[in-house]
Amino acid sequence: MNFIEKHIGGLCAMEQRVLLMVNPMAGRQKIRNELLYVVDTLTKAGYETIIYTTQGKDATRDLLAEKDSQFDRVICCGGDGTFNEILSATMHWDKRPILGYIPAGTTNDFAAGLKLPSDIREAAVNIVRGTPHTVDAGLFNTSYFSYVASFGAFTETSYSTPQNFKNALGHLAYILEGIKEIPAFTSYTVCVEADGQIYKDSYIFGAVSNARSVGGILKISDSLVDLNDGVFEVMMIKMPKTLMDLSAIVTSLTSLNPLKYDPSMFLFLQTKELKITFEQEMVWSLDGERVSGGKEARIACIKDAFKILTV
Repeated sequence: MNFIEKHIGGLCAMEQRVLLMVNPMAGRQKIRNELLYVVDTLTKAGYETIIYTTQGKDATRDLLAEKDSQFDRVICCGGDGTFNEILSATMHWDKRPILGYIPAGTTNDFAAGLKLPSDIREAAVNIVRGTPHTVDAGLFNTSYFSYVASFGAFTETSYSTPQNFKNALGHLAYILEGIKEIPAFTSYTVCVEADGQIYKDSYIFGAVSNARSVGGILKISDSLVDLNDGVFEVMMIKMPKTLMDLSAIVTSLTSLNPLKYDPSMFLFLQTKELKITFEQEMVWSLDGERVSGGKEARIACIKDAFKILTV
């Protein structure tokens, strides 16, 4: 009995149509060695599977627009950026498909938050045996995101780290790239409006997330994050003025409990929607992908936005 037969047994998918979107450049290109297992797993389970490789954000969006409502399931083989492309496109489908995620990127924060298998073969089996669960999504002005919109310190890391550097060192590449940013910390005057309250201060970093981990740098306890509660976790970090301030920030972030963070260095709140205003044009990162946010960002949590297969 081979690996696939052992794990999926006689389970049959009742002739569902599956679109398998593969990013061959994701992570260390490991999906190239495992793609046959993925396809064989889906085929043995009875799925009619169509495969496409991603050709860039616009090309992926255009392709999925053409395939509107033609598939029961759309599966991502790639990283969080690839999943973002798929989610953003399928949110416009008349009949939204069930999504699947085979994490093959470098960090795969969103997959980790869903507790999806990190092993590609196990993740493929999860597509067959997993249960669809409803998850919230974010709307950033007119763009969608699956788990985080962020700006400021460390945000550059997600899209400036060279691909060959990420492929060679994995998650360590993000950490090393982030360390390089420390001497160049910049503070931004930010006005946050949420639930009738206004918070105005200088911050070096901000994140609006629906995740337990962001880039491996920010981690929040499972007890504080529900991926389907209709609210975001919002965290802002103020500019450290001394080495002690910087040390306090790092120490706080390792505690996993933002409710215990020093309010003199952090702003933490949970909300359904908010408006963030800057004095200058701001670059943001949506699920690790760079976007221009202008001087004002309106961000809303879309409850029950999509269904994804989980363990």
